[in-house]
Amino acid sequence: MVEIAADEETGMIKLEKVWVAHDIGRALNRNLAIGQVEGGVYMGLGEALMEDMAYREKRFGILKHPSVLEYKTLTTHEMPEVVTYLVENPDPRGPFGAKEVGQGPLLPMMPAVANALHDALGVRVDQVPIHPDLVLKALKAKDKRAGPKKFPDLGITETQRVKTLAEGGDGTAPRSTEKKEAIQS
Repeated sequence: MVEIAADEETGMIKLEKVWVAHDIGRALNRNLAIGQVEGGVYMGLGEALMEDMAYREKRFGILKHPSVLEYKTLTTHEMPEVVTYLVENPDPRGPFGAKEVGQGPLLPMMPAVANALHDALGVRVDQVPIHPDLVLKALKAKDKRAGPKKFPDLGITETQRVKTLAEGGDGTAPRSTEKKEAIQS
């Protein structure tokens, strides 16, 4: 959960506080595990609000700001207080019951910030980083949204459903006959 302060005149977002709970299996080293979780929170908040890969127009693949000095990340001034809850539910297949502890907290930060912005100002920004200009654009929009108007067509015509253990599956995708034959030959 993310608490923010958002300014509807400037579009600026100030991070106030983050609460994160993460199931790590068994904490082999509690302090290091908390550091890993909070590092993931830091990375996710940076992606949500600042980290931007802008490219030069008509110069495919060339960054607009190639220097690390222009690549913005959170500083100690922007990083909020983080309250971390380690959920210990040991995994019998993990080493000493441990599970992942590094990347898991990163992914929920972007939607958490976007939802906090919606709670604060009633707008949706459907892309990251959530820059102030996008917040202002959403505030002015009739549908109170900013971001891409449609998703690109990726040409995916077929999807595959993998049955979980609870559904009688083994958690792996069934292979087609063509793939099995290619693998065997």
